[in-house]
Formats: sequence, C-alpha cells, structure tokens
Amino acid sequence: MNQRIVRKNRRTGSEIEVCTAESQDLDPDGGKWVTICWTHGRICSHDTLRIAASHAPYPDDWCEGYGPSCRDVWEAKQEG
Repeated sequence: MNQRIVRKNRRTGSEIEVCTAESQDLDPDGGKWVTICWTHGRICSHDTLRIAASHAPYPDDWCEGYGPSCRDVWEAKQEG
C-alpha cells in the first residue's frame, strides 16, 4: 500500500487513514498496519490490513481518551 488514502468518516466526520506503520515512521512492533484518526491524533495498531480496514468505519470504538475524540463526537450525536 503505497498511496495515501484519507477519508472522512460518516459516523464522526473525522479524517481517517489506513496505512503501514512504517509509512508514518511508527514502530511496527505493535502491528504492521495502523488506523489513524488525523482529526484527533489517535492511532490504533493492527497485525493485518484487513483488521486495520475494518476499524476505519468505526473510529468511535478506538479513538478515545483525554480531550476531544471520535467517541465524544459519537456520544454527543446519540444524545441528540
């Protein structure tokens, strides 16, 4: 996977990318592939491209923590 593909997530409006850890100068020990939320700066590592790609549509499941996150955006949408 050489080209860079960043897509806007429908659930949260965040910019999400699936790529190799190496392409972002990240340590691949956690997994060769990463799913990145560029909006909030969260990264989730994976062993395979298939797993990484399956996480991209649901950043509210892995982009969480202190400060703004996809989880915060999704919870606010659910509360209406």
